Amino acid sequence: MAGERSKTIGEVGESIAENFFNKIGWGLPQKGVYYPCIKPQKHALSTSKKGEKTQHGIDFQVSYKSSLESETLNNLIISVKHSKDSKYPASATDKFKGYIRDLVHTRECFLRSAERRESNMTHKGCKRINDIPVLFYISSYDHEDFDFVSKLQSSKFMSEYDISELYVVDNRRVSFVLNVLSYIESKHSDWEWYFFQPLTGMNITDNTIMQHNKKMQVEFLNSPFIPFLLKKNIGGHETCKFLVASIDDFSENNLAKLITYCRQNTNDSVSDVEIVTGDYFPDDHDSIKRKVLSANETELNVSLGNFKPNFRSLANV
Repeated sequence: MAGERSKTIGEVGESIAENFFNKIGWGLPQKGVYYPCIKPQKHALSTSKKGEKTQHGIDFQVSYKSSLESETLNNLIISVKHSKDSKYPASATDKFKGYIRDLVHTRECFLRSAERRESNMTHKGCKRINDIPVLFYISSYDHEDFDFVSKLQSSKFMSEYDISELYVVDNRRVSFVLNVLSYIESKHSDWEWYFFQPLTGMNITDNTIMQHNKKMQVEFLNSPFIPFLLKKNIGGHETCKFLVASIDDFSENNLAKLITYCRQNTNDSVSDVEIVTGDYFPDDHDSIKRKVLSANETELNVSLGNFKPNFRSLANV
């Protein structure tokens, strides 16, 4: 019975993850991918009876051409962990470190797999390849906004691995993205919305890159904010709105940074900017808004909002 319950909990977690990936434009990921282990002794789990690992399995694999790096393919190696009956640990426990260790080892063998070669052949014109582990770690027992990732900031266990990128997605990040998308689709239902990808020195030379599309780039999984471009046809002319959603609470410093970001990433086609947080309330924050706008002279029409569905957000209608 325990094994069946564990399987059910795992399947629920995978269903949540798959639906989330669909929301952020990661399409139809490959599910349940297995490939041989090239280091059976080194990668063996402590529970292995034979002291060897014969194969690795990943819950999902997503591959796409990056919009943030020129001529670059991103292979996402995704592991899903769903806790139903317990809260997140208070720190990076041995069990959590085991999740990371197994994911890093999985990536190590993925680099030599036929699945990777097939993915690389499918995406032509990519001169660089990023193979990126993603741990989708959620707890149904904990609060939906629980911030587990912040508990890892003081931990140094990641220094054990020679890896440049690894993302951990927790309750807080999943809820943030879902709440923001629901807010946009509700308040701006007559607009087409897109994830926005800024031009930088990393992607400006690739003329095939679109600055906006329906696919969220993996880098935004740990970003303090997510930018969007909204489009609408008004009177035969395309009108654009720039929206930035911040996972951090409203503050004078945060607002100033976001306004600077908006100024740097908008052009003459955009005049309206909306900045949303999960705690904005006009009675508490409008004086700060006026102060920041006065200090940051801009021709942009800046409005503020609250993306969380609570009574405070009704003040922004």
